[in-house]
Amino acid sequence: MSGSSTRGRWAYAAAWLLVLTIYVAAFIGSVPLGYAFRNALANVLPDALLGLLVLRLPRRLPWPESRQARSLATHASLLIAFLFASSVGWMALVALDELLFTGSCCTQINLRILPFRTLNGLLIYCTLAGLAYAWHNAAASREQAARAARAETLRARAELEALRSQLNPHFILNTFHALIGLVRRDPAVAETALERLGDLLRYSLRIQREGLDEVKLRDEWSFVQSYLDLERLRLGDRLRVSFEAAETSLDCNVPSFALQTLVENAVRHAIAPRTEGGHLAVSAQQVDGRLQIQVADEGPGAAAQPAAESQRLGLRLLQERLAALYGGQASLSLHAAAGGVRAVLELPVREET
Repeated sequence: MSGSSTRGRWAYAAAWLLVLTIYVAAFIGSVPLGYAFRNALANVLPDALLGLLVLRLPRRLPWPESRQARSLATHASLLIAFLFASSVGWMALVALDELLFTGSCCTQINLRILPFRTLNGLLIYCTLAGLAYAWHNAAASREQAARAARAETLRARAELEALRSQLNPHFILNTFHALIGLVRRDPAVAETALERLGDLLRYSLRIQREGLDEVKLRDEWSFVQSYLDLERLRLGDRLRVSFEAAETSLDCNVPSFALQTLVENAVRHAIAPRTEGGHLAVSAQQVDGRLQIQVADEGPGAAAQPAAESQRLGLRLLQERLAALYGGQASLSLHAAAGGVRAVLELPVREET
């Protein structure tokens, strides 16, 4: 038995107890207390028992979207049955009371109060039916909202799974593409690069196997360092990197592969194409309860060079993941700066694993 159902039954019993008290108070001025109580009980008990059936109507007769005239006709028939059963129950209780206490039967039934009882029964039926349908519809709305929330959660999880499966092959293909030239030019360097690739794959497999959507920033940066070591084998001194972050920022959670996506875009589209290479500055800090990660390069600037398709894909996937993970609480923006582009990723601070 649910808590709400139990509370509803106690409220129903308390309401009828109040009605019984009002009846007793109305009768006690002209008749003895015992008779007043029995008379009040005869008036209240049939309606209270029949009311339990009225409260169940929404389950048996849900209010239809269409054919409401038919539903109204059904309720009109049920109302007549309610009034008839209530009157019969009242007369039966009065007759029983008279038989038990006086030995006679049916001499004290006053049929002149039937119109009053009919009006009273009409009000009781309409009130209870209205409350029952209102309660039922509210419960149905809550259940529908809960189902919608569960469906949205499942949809978001499915979307995140799909985004992870799209992002990882994109990164792995780019890495293998970089290794092809190394294998031909310098097998020893290629062997070292394969070791770094093994580190990357172990991290990627862990993310996939455990279904991690978020990791510690320190773990993500360690992964990015392996990636940069791999790129540095190809670019040499042309790739210069600096990283600045407070210890507390390293314990914050970030979306897996988020920092790697921004760093990879900067390396591939701003540093690798330039003969002189460039400097890549990565920083992280907490500002007003938010984690702000910046990746700044020395490329030609966002306005000077249109983004490549792979760059747009990586950023679009990251933005979709941010929307699925954080709703409107996270943002990713690109800013043209003097001598390059600065990507700014802002996230709500999360320190849980």
